[in-house]
Amino acid sequence: MVVVIDAGHGGTDPGNLGTGRFGATEKNVTLDVALLLRDYISERFPDVKIVMTRTGDSYPTLKQRVAIANDAQADLFMSIHCDAFTKPTAIGSSTFVMGMHKSEESLRVAMQENASIYREEDYKTRYAGFDPKDPDTFIALSLKQSVYLSQSLELGSLIQNQFKDRVGRTDRGVRQAGYYVISFTQMPSVLVELGFLTNPSEEEFLNSAEGKELMASALLRAFRSYKEIHHPGPNTQESGLTNKEDKEVKPSETNSPTQADRLPSPTYRVQFLASRDALSTDDSRLEGLTDVVEYLRNGFYKYAVGTFQSSVDASTFKSEIHQRGFTDAFVVKFEGETWDEQGVKPLLKN
Repeated sequence: MVVVIDAGHGGTDPGNLGTGRFGATEKNVTLDVALLLRDYISERFPDVKIVMTRTGDSYPTLKQRVAIANDAQADLFMSIHCDAFTKPTAIGSSTFVMGMHKSEESLRVAMQENASIYREEDYKTRYAGFDPKDPDTFIALSLKQSVYLSQSLELGSLIQNQFKDRVGRTDRGVRQAGYYVISFTQMPSVLVELGFLTNPSEEEFLNSAEGKELMASALLRAFRSYKEIHHPGPNTQESGLTNKEDKEVKPSETNSPTQADRLPSPTYRVQFLASRDALSTDDSRLEGLTDVVEYLRNGFYKYAVGTFQSSVDASTFKSEIHQRGFTDAFVVKFEGETWDEQGVKPLLKN
């Protein structure tokens, strides 16, 4: 499966400026969330190829973003943005798919995002026949995405449910509008508005590390559900984690078995918890668990339990962990014949 993640705006195009209280603008927030989403998907689904339209402060044109997705023959396109409005009370997250829907709100957002075209040199030639200010332009475009509309709407609903139920954001729903980047892509495509940077409370949330992590995690969970339906595979609930791939893993030099203490390789465990701060062995969340290991990744301490040589056995055990209340637990694959090589630290032993 190939997924294209598009961080909206960038470079000379800052996107919307929010309230002006933060140095960051829309282009910064969208990139941070896009990179987190990339890392989360890569960690959990090694069978998924991820293509980014940008990984830094550059500005691919809207036409280039579409070309990147089409050239990669992507199975899914996800474009990440932040909304803005004249009234600071406007609030909530929304997801857009291509369509002929002509509500005033849908057209407002579509025209707002498509206005980036005017920042490009020779835009009249590049986008011949496409006028971001003309609602009638969108009618012809809707036919190009109609074949993918059903799956786009499905993913949009999964995303909005995650935003509402798991992150507690105001739900503005799934809508249809004529965004250029989801009008010419030849695959199911969504454009996500994380929230309003012109709303002070949402701006603070989306500029915080926690807010970005929660929104990226919500997008991950929606993607996971979508993948299980349309692109199931042997690694749907597993992730490959090796010491070589994980530059942030810092194996403990104490409390680790010697090189002679060999472990089965690969080893499957069930990751059940992530925390910004390391847990103590008497933490109440660890009560009743044994054979727990700790490792550091992407600035979070991750905790996994169990040691299995079979992913099937680990998946069976995962159901028990779900019943303990860790409903987001998933199977993780470790490679290496020693604790150091696996990049983990034993926390609780049998």
